[in-house]
Amino acid sequence: MDKKKKNGINSKKKNNNIDNKKKNNTADNNNKKKNAGNGKKKIGVLFVCLGNICRSPMAEAVFIHEVTQRQLQDKFIIDSCGTGGKGFHIGKKPDSRTLSVCKNNKVKINHGARRILNEDFDNFDYILGMDYKNLENLTKMAPENSRAKVQLFGEYDPEDEIEIRDPYFSKGINAFEHTFEQVTRCSLGLLDHLGFL
Repeated sequence: MDKKKKNGINSKKKNNNIDNKKKNNTADNNNKKKNAGNGKKKIGVLFVCLGNICRSPMAEAVFIHEVTQRQLQDKFIIDSCGTGGKGFHIGKKPDSRTLSVCKNNKVKINHGARRILNEDFDNFDYILGMDYKNLENLTKMAPENSRAKVQLFGEYDPEDEIEIRDPYFSKGINAFEHTFEQVTRCSLGLLDHLGFL
């Protein structure tokens, strides 16, 4: 093949590459416009307890439920985790009583327990502990100058029940039902604080 033909093929490839880049840039710009129409970036909310099998997965499920009811899914990134040591309940489903209470209240729950990671402190805007011990652990774990606001979820309870106590060692389901009521109030309080109610 002579040089002219080679150059012709190369120039076609270059033109195709330029056309593809233009298309990609146009698509990127369109996506940016769509995202700009949504307003701010997504708000990251991470719920935290000790083992991530009782309170925090319930809080996550309830908050997702309240967000979904208001068609606000595109506004949030929502997750939960625990502060427990390495291997502490990792990968386990929520406690059967948490599952039961959520089911009775028609709240979907699907979570595998995980431990908090250093990057969570930069990936989330709000890291919400259930009790003072969670808060103490989170404060110790938080890297310097991390992005997240670390606080108690109960600070958003309009009834001022600041701590969400661990129902794990309680007998029966009553303590879990009380936890459900608390996290529901706190979820609505947080949504109100964020300007969505």
